[in-house]
Amino acid sequence: MGIVSFVRARLARRVGPEHRSFAAMGGTVLGGMHVLCPTCRRGRLMSDPEALDRRRCDDPNCGATFSLAELGRTYALDGTDPRTLAAYERQQALTLFVAAEIIGVLAAAWAIYARSWLTLFGAALLCLVVCATAMVSRYRAWQLDHGRLFEARAPLWAFAVSEVQGLVRRSGR
Repeated sequence: MGIVSFVRARLARRVGPEHRSFAAMGGTVLGGMHVLCPTCRRGRLMSDPEALDRRRCDDPNCGATFSLAELGRTYALDGTDPRTLAAYERQQALTLFVAAEIIGVLAAAWAIYARSWLTLFGAALLCLVVCATAMVSRYRAWQLDHGRLFEARAPLWAFAVSEVQGLVRRSGR
C-alpha cells in the first residue's frame, strides 16, 4: 500500500457530501467557473478567441454566441436602479472595512494578552482577505455608477484613478 492510496482511503472515509459540495462551491468561486449559457442552460460561456467582446457556449449542441452588451441586458435585474445597487455595494464595502478594523484591534489585544505573534499574523491575514472583499465591493459600485459592466478587459486602471481622485477631492475640502 503506497502513501497515495493510504491517504486516499483515509480521506474517502472522512470527506462527506457536505465537504464535496463545499469544494465544488469553492471551485466555482476561486476557479473561475463561467456563467451558464442562457440559451441551453447546459454549457458554460467561454471567451471567444477571435473576438474579446464575445462569449461562446462550450456545449457542442448549442454553440450560441453573445456579445458582452447582450449579456449585460440578459443578466440585468429587471426594474432595479443601478444607483441603488451601487449604494448597496458601497455600504457593504464600508461595513467590511469597519469589520476588518475591529478584527485587527481585537486580534492585536488578544495577541498581546496571549503573547503570541502568530495570533497577530493570522489576524492580519484575515484582515487582508476582508479588505480585499471590500475592495471588490467598491469596484462593483464603481462599475455600476459608470456603466462599465461586462467589458472585454477589466477597467482596473480607470477604477484606481477614480478612487485616487476621490481621495484627493475629500482631502482638499
